[in-house]
Amino acid sequence: MNARGHMRQEPELLPDAIEAAAAVGPRVVCAAFVGDSQTRGVVRAACERQFPRHLVRDGGTREALEYLAENEPPRVLVVDVTDSQNPLNAMLPIVAAFSDETRVVAIGGVNDINLYREMVEVGVSEYLVKPIDEKTLLGAFSRLHDKPATRAPEPVAGRRSLIAVMGARGGVGTSTVALNAAWLIAEEQKRRVTLLDLDLQCGTLALALDIEPTRGLREALEHPNRIDALFISSASVKLGERLTVMAAEEAVDQDIHYDPPALDRLIHALHEQSDCIVVDLPRSAAGARTRILAAATAVVIVTDLTLPALRDSIRLLTLTRQLAPEARIVVLANRTEGRQNNVPRKEFERALGHPIDRILPEDGKAAAAAANSGKPLAAASPKSRTVASLRAVTRTLLPIERKTGPMRLLWWRRAS
Repeated sequence: MNARGHMRQEPELLPDAIEAAAAVGPRVVCAAFVGDSQTRGVVRAACERQFPRHLVRDGGTREALEYLAENEPPRVLVVDVTDSQNPLNAMLPIVAAFSDETRVVAIGGVNDINLYREMVEVGVSEYLVKPIDEKTLLGAFSRLHDKPATRAPEPVAGRRSLIAVMGARGGVGTSTVALNAAWLIAEEQKRRVTLLDLDLQCGTLALALDIEPTRGLREALEHPNRIDALFISSASVKLGERLTVMAAEEAVDQDIHYDPPALDRLIHALHEQSDCIVVDLPRSAAGARTRILAAATAVVIVTDLTLPALRDSIRLLTLTRQLAPEARIVVLANRTEGRQNNVPRKEFERALGHPIDRILPEDGKAAAAAANSGKPLAAASPKSRTVASLRAVTRTLLPIERKTGPMRLLWWRRAS
């Protein structure tokens, strides 16, 4: 009974919410990230009536992704997409990151039936247009348990992919990103992956994995006529069922000369036995960079937020757009914490002409444990915050297939 003497109506809970509350204890049933105060007030009022445990915060797609990277996915996720110029692209990495049980309600400012259909197709349960009222949102909540949770489609099994990972500066963690992306694709997306370290003298992948480098990679590049399946097998190291590593550790007092077109033959041969090739591409190998970028289906540029890194990120981004206009481009910022000379993120993005898709959180303890064990960070510390961010990014790097009637379309999952 309330202060006026009326009986208080108990909130009607979704069956899924009741089940979740009983099964998982303190788990948040509904998490909401809303940018404006008026809509946030409506969402908060509706959540108080509908869910026993809820979280309503100021934010949008970026804050929702950060929450999913660090917390167990809720049963219901409400996301304000008006912070993005392209709401559909902003929602794709969120759909890729939530669990099979999660239903998503997107709130936007664009009243477009085509956008609504696209949202539903990629896995969003409800798309509401501002301004919304409590009744409308409660109606959307009530429909959620009638809709099966949808998932974004899996990467195309038969499509060959090449992911090039480049660093804007030395020491930004390019090899760490390449190594863990390859491991996550192999172990979690169940693809056959070849990890190729093209820094033949100072590459660190063999060292990080505690494996014995061979002369096979240099031989393949200097004598491409020798390349065949047997040669590649002898020049590679298998890590598990699906991950193969090709790395070298040549003497630093020797000049290594090979014809860049030899890379074409090597990549072709690797595609015969791999669904995906991940290339750790050194900054110094100009000839190799041109060949790899021309063949890339996705390019990851790893940078810090310093002014020199901004300059070189602009150069790499420009080159990538010239050589690989159809490739998926992802910009990752790494090792940014505690630096006094960082360029502010918004200024960095404005000058670059491309958003920073994700800033990787630092986890020194987990990184040290991985280095000491000779394992990828994703294997040594799978629950690390860094790994959660890398996992979300990695899910965006392979093309995905949509079936629309007789046609088959390839989409990219995008990070926000």
